[in-house]
Amino acid sequence: MSGESGDRLSRWKGGYWDVDNTPWHKTEPNESLVKHWYKATQGRQGLRVLFPLCGASVDLNWLYRQNHSVVGVEGVRKGVEKLFTEADVEYDVTKVDEIDSWKFQTQDKRLTVYLADFLGMTNEVAGTFDAVFDRGALEAMEESDRPAYISTIQGLLKKDFVYILSGFDYKAEQKTGPPRPLPQPVVEQLFGQFADVEILTQEKEEERAIKWNIPNLIRNTYLIKNKK
Repeated sequence: MSGESGDRLSRWKGGYWDVDNTPWHKTEPNESLVKHWYKATQGRQGLRVLFPLCGASVDLNWLYRQNHSVVGVEGVRKGVEKLFTEADVEYDVTKVDEIDSWKFQTQDKRLTVYLADFLGMTNEVAGTFDAVFDRGALEAMEESDRPAYISTIQGLLKKDFVYILSGFDYKAEQKTGPPRPLPQPVVEQLFGQFADVEILTQEKEEERAIKWNIPNLIRNTYLIKNKK
């Protein structure tokens, strides 16, 4: 693991997981995922679904229980262990020498999480994916890491992919991230070379607006698909 990668993961481990400061973790499946999944995927079954920077999200188990094959990538072991414990499944842990990481996987091989830096993930290790759900991943990245993140994502996508992205719309000077703002022009700039971007929903975030002191805070849910 490179020094830069180790520093990035250590900040999340020490600043959040080690002190149980994980305000993004929810006990129920994400509302945007539940609301938009069927429309975005047109009801297709047996998809391979990627969750970058997945933490201990219950969203992976929600799709796993619907017979999809789900893969997450998370840099902090405590988050991965929490995910599998809450999913109440038996799993094995094996070393992945190609990227100096560990793989947690259910015995039926349909729920997998790599304990790794996402920016080091390759399709040779993880394969390619029909769908991505990105809530709290891209918006957690430093702006300087976004090009590497998009390049990594692009290498993991199948040609006919669907990508659901959740992101806040506010001016960067209004708040120090994470999360960092993802207004539509920024999302279009990041994905525009290979994908089309549309907004599925725009929702006011009144509680966070008060907490963050950002008037008229909006969360956008985007649908990103292969450019026609």
